[in-house]
Amino acid sequence: MKFKALGLCILIMATLSPVFAHGVHIATESDADIVIIADESTSALAKKVADEMGINAQVYKFTSAAQVNHELGHFVVDYNNKVLAVAYQETVEEFIANNPDTSSQVMVSGASEEDIKNALMELNGNSTSSEEESTTSAENGFLIPFFSGLLVGLIAGMGLGVFLVKRKNN
Repeated sequence: MKFKALGLCILIMATLSPVFAHGVHIATESDADIVIIADESTSALAKKVADEMGINAQVYKFTSAAQVNHELGHFVVDYNNKVLAVAYQETVEEFIANNPDTSSQVMVSGASEEDIKNALMELNGNSTSSEEESTTSAENGFLIPFFSGLLVGLIAGMGLGVFLVKRKNN
């Protein structure tokens, strides 16, 4: 009876652990490559320019500088994302000054169509130059967890096998 209770507890813990694992952004192919920070007046133009250029961009409309500052921290956590600010330029420049390591990911642009087009071309050029690196990291992103799980399963299986053989012999 104790063995069944112990097995049930282990099963419950094993199924609950993935539920509590959070905070990791898993990028899918539908995720945007470039995030555009805009306000009400610049969002439509930015989306139109990105669509005309065929760039996978997501436009976020913000209503305050505090929102922009808060969300910038979330955007730059994923190193595959590039951020273009066509509104709230002062807030974004202040963020870059406080976090100089994000300067390769974040760019400030004017709100005109030509400025947005030039900035998108520059950001898109930066993201395609590391295409080979992203393929390698995607392969490693699969292989490392796979082999880790394989190793854990092998060790747990050997331990369970030894336990069952000893139990059968007694």
